[in-house]
Amino acid sequence: MKSNRGLQAAQLWILLTMVSWGVYGPILGKAGVEFGGSASLSLVMIGLGYVVVGIVGGMLLLITGAVPDKGDWNRQGFGKGFFAGLLGVGGNLALILALRLYHRPEVVMPLLFGGVQLGNTVFTCLELKAWPRRGFLAGVLFLMVGVVLALTYRPAAQHSGEEMNWWFLAFVAMVWVCWGKYGVQVHAATMAFGRSGIRSMVALSSAYGVVALLGGLIVYFAGVEPHATLTSAGLKDGMLAGAITTAGAWGVVFGNRYVRGGPSIVMPLVFAGAPVVNSFYVMWASSVSWGVIDIRFWLGLAIIIVGGYLVLANKPEAPGH
Repeated sequence: MKSNRGLQAAQLWILLTMVSWGVYGPILGKAGVEFGGSASLSLVMIGLGYVVVGIVGGMLLLITGAVPDKGDWNRQGFGKGFFAGLLGVGGNLALILALRLYHRPEVVMPLLFGGVQLGNTVFTCLELKAWPRRGFLAGVLFLMVGVVLALTYRPAAQHSGEEMNWWFLAFVAMVWVCWGKYGVQVHAATMAFGRSGIRSMVALSSAYGVVALLGGLIVYFAGVEPHATLTSAGLKDGMLAGAITTAGAWGVVFGNRYVRGGPSIVMPLVFAGAPVVNSFYVMWASSVSWGVIDIRFWLGLAIIIVGGYLVLANKPEAPGH
């Protein structure tokens, strides 16, 4: 009974990331509009969130001992954590560029989340040096199909026709690689730090501070985006989005640390649940009537539930668990 309660509590970290990453996109998108469509200022807000909530928050937890956390600082752990942060930033940049080339999120997002599932499975197998059970692979396949189906048929605003720039697929593939590797890399950093999730969070947040925060500020002040406009509304929504996405990263860190199976369990469920949360959040924010929802959207959710069960029931073991 005690172990079951522990597992349920650990899986709350997965839920935290699902919700955080599900709602942060629309909020960040709103901030981007308020910034005059500036990608650099949006990245600055993401980087600021990781510096404050990730680095400062993490160091306070270590200094005060508010959360039990064993381990020690070392160069190997910091390098792996910093690389995890670079993967996260790279995925965000690739997503922004994909949507700039083809501003149809209802097309881009199903491809993105479906492919990230596959990428995570491949990188997890390489990390474990083992082929997972057939039930696990079937679960990942169900998650991929369910996500694509749910996102394809979710209620969306009508828009005018737009010519497809096929180069957007290259950036979608970059997201597959970056975010597919992200969870495995976070787990590797945590293990290198002696199972210290807090230290791995501080390390990966440092990459966001350097690339997203400082890099974004350099681009903004260099005048690369002449349309960029710094507004109070953008700052408010941008800082909120940055804090929310960093909270999701904490969920990945502690989920990989405490959930049995590590990234092989955490990331498939996160990348299946986050787009579903996103769909419901957008429906709520847009006051969409339940009566207009396509039945295939609900079918996609049902397939995701089945896939989630198969993944959990056939989970492989990650090193250190």
